[in-house]
Amino acid sequence: MHLAGALLLTTFGCVQSEPSFEVAPSGGARLVVAMPRSLESTRVAEVTSTATNASGKEVPSTLALDTNLWVGKVEPVTSPGETVGLRVEARDGAGAVVASVSVPTVELARYGDALVVAVPQPEAAPVSTAPRIDAVVASASRVIPGQRVELRAWARGRVEGDALGYAWSAPGDSLECPEDSTQPTCTWTVPASAKNADVVLGLIVTDPRGAASSLSFRFALGGVGAVASSENIQFNRFPVLEAAVETQQVGVEQPLSLEAKATDDDGDALTYAWSATCAGTFEGGNTSRVVFTPTEEPEGCGCQVKAIVNDDFTGADSEVVANLCVRRSEPPVLGTLSQSAPSARAGELVTFTATATDPRGEPLTFTWTPSAGAVGPAVGDGTTGTVAWTELSCLPADVTPTVEVTVTNASGSSVRHTFTVEWTDRRCGALAGACAFTMAQAQVALSTDCVTQGPVFIPDGFTFDGATHTMTAVEDAAVGEHFQGAVLRNRGTVARVRNVTVTARNLSDVCDAGAARLRGIFLEGASGGVEDTVVADLHQKENRSGCQEGVAIEVRNEAAGASPVSVDVRRNRLTGYQKGGVLVAGRVQATVEANVMEGGGVVDHIARNGIQVAYGASGRVVDNEVTGHAYTGGEDTGSGILVVGGSFYGVGRALCLGLIIQGNEVTGNDVGINLAQGEGAGFNAPSEPTRIQVLDNVLRNGALTNRSVYQAGIYDSGTGNLISRNRVSGDGYDPAAHPGEAFAVDVKTVGAERQVAFATPARAVDAGTCSEALVVQGRDVVGNLAPLVDPKVELSASVGGASFHLRSDCSDAAVASVDLTGAQREAVFYVRAAASGVLTVTATGDGESTTQDLIVR
Repeated sequence: MHLAGALLLTTFGCVQSEPSFEVAPSGGARLVVAMPRSLESTRVAEVTSTATNASGKEVPSTLALDTNLWVGKVEPVTSPGETVGLRVEARDGAGAVVASVSVPTVELARYGDALVVAVPQPEAAPVSTAPRIDAVVASASRVIPGQRVELRAWARGRVEGDALGYAWSAPGDSLECPEDSTQPTCTWTVPASAKNADVVLGLIVTDPRGAASSLSFRFALGGVGAVASSENIQFNRFPVLEAAVETQQVGVEQPLSLEAKATDDDGDALTYAWSATCAGTFEGGNTSRVVFTPTEEPEGCGCQVKAIVNDDFTGADSEVVANLCVRRSEPPVLGTLSQSAPSARAGELVTFTATATDPRGEPLTFTWTPSAGAVGPAVGDGTTGTVAWTELSCLPADVTPTVEVTVTNASGSSVRHTFTVEWTDRRCGALAGACAFTMAQAQVALSTDCVTQGPVFIPDGFTFDGATHTMTAVEDAAVGEHFQGAVLRNRGTVARVRNVTVTARNLSDVCDAGAARLRGIFLEGASGGVEDTVVADLHQKENRSGCQEGVAIEVRNEAAGASPVSVDVRRNRLTGYQKGGVLVAGRVQATVEANVMEGGGVVDHIARNGIQVAYGASGRVVDNEVTGHAYTGGEDTGSGILVVGGSFYGVGRALCLGLIIQGNEVTGNDVGINLAQGEGAGFNAPSEPTRIQVLDNVLRNGALTNRSVYQAGIYDSGTGNLISRNRVSGDGYDPAAHPGEAFAVDVKTVGAERQVAFATPARAVDAGTCSEALVVQGRDVVGNLAPLVDPKVELSASVGGASFHLRSDCSDAAVASVDLTGAQREAVFYVRAAASGVLTVTATGDGESTTQDLIVR
């Protein structure tokens, strides 16, 4: 009808002016997406939104990039004015979602557009320190003066359930917000003064801890077609400062370093401002680290230092970062000062003690600073401090060792005293200074590789830990110096060494004797051990010297009246030594176990030994690998394992008794195991049984190289030693191949009389089962290994039902005799008994019998 009327008017010429009016387009929402700055803009290639109505139907949309924002339209899903849920996703170039946000409820306008400003967050975002603002929803995106706009925020705290505070901002007095600031809604009335420009509003969300985030957003002012600018639409998380927890004591005019620890989730550059409630000065400007120096003592001593941190986007936080108690205090008063000795040598400990009191009764701390060497852990009770000091090797010529103690009270005032030590030992040479080390409770440890021109000493009772570093002995040939003594040795009666490599470099060929002889690691008169250590290339003249020194690990306890010591030498690797691998001499109970010794093979300039046990030492030599001790230079031999003792070697030289040599692998030595103990000038057999056990060793030598003397797998000059179940092989130990020059087992025997003996201890066995191995062998009248005239040995049992077998599981036919064969003149057999009790086994050979009881369970 209106259209018809208009036509009629036009047709008949009755024309009036056409009225001016606007029709708003069908409703929806303008969607603006602001990315957080922590998300690199280059990663976002596409932003999409999906609107979902109550029935679950979805409408997807793709947003367009407008400067630094993504802008789009949320269309109704089915009809204008409906309520939808909205999800926004940002994707990278590969299509992977890198950020997202969900807005639970968006009421779409029936006419015109609502406004949704959304802030996606990274999918794997770290824990936030500030609240997250997911979105702000407004009932209109284009406004005119006097219009009322409903505002709604969606936000989350960093802790679920946080009560958040909402503070809205707008031009003029135009907001009507609930008195309860925890409500996320507000109503804005567009001011009448708004003319032809966008209007900017803002929201700040704060959590209970004071952390805050802000979001600014714009409305277009005007009618249909007006679109808000993208400027000043941004999400910002405020920086958060960490508050002070404890009170710090500080003295007047005492500088104090302070740090403001701030976190900014957006990664923004931050600036700082500082202030204090007491008089003082700041150094450091607007940085996070400053030095504050109080200049006056405040009343009650309390002083708070406050920091303000700002980002470049109006975000800020302020916090007290230091609670101070500032006092103009008097320094502590020193009391008794003492040191245990006025002078020191390398490896000697000097203990320092200081006492002090404080005029105000404040607690005291003692700090110890050495000019050289190292101090150990300090001990004390608040009024007394004690520390031990040592230097391990040498000091420069112009250095006097000192230890300074600084006593400081809680207010920062201090007093100092310097202790001086007279140095009475070696001064460092031109090629090497003192080895750097640290000192802990009963331990010194190398800090780095080092070289030394003289011995390094281990303090009494300490462990020397090389910490896998290398210590190298050197000498200054230009000044006529040659290295003397051990590279590393003990100072007192207890010392341990571990985890170090000891070596030497370019040592000259000068022979020394006694204490000056070259050694790698030397323990003298001390209990302890050497474990998990390497000694390599410990020699002179590029290892062509004939000087009888250069033992890798040497342990001695030969002083008159010395008490026995106990030493463990375990899991060490020894190569390139000049004279020997391990030497144990004197009253030492030693365990030499699981070491590897490489003697260098056949040489003509020195006769080397792998392990030497001498002059009264006892203990165990087990599970070692000993190779390459062979000599071609004259009337001597190299030995894998050598045992010496008795008056043949000098007046008062004790015999080694009761030693166990077992499970070693001994290869390529002139004599594998050399029991060379003797008495008198004629090298007579010891007059007392030495009872050494040589068991289950493997001895090999593939060639005869020492034709000047001879070669043997095992040599025994002693009395009453047990040699059994060793495996000897190779052309170099084969008497059939080299008669009179090579021997498998060579034992000096006494007389022609022979006997049969058990080489294994008494056994116990369950009835009906096979026993452990029993070994019988031939011996002479004093117990030395010796062949019988007739090698057959008859076996018998005291109880019927017992049987003897040659197989370890007793699965073979029973036997009544065994033959003593091989270089060790022995036989191995097994027993099975039918009934429990005591079974006596009798072995008879050459008309002589011996018995052993078997306990049958």
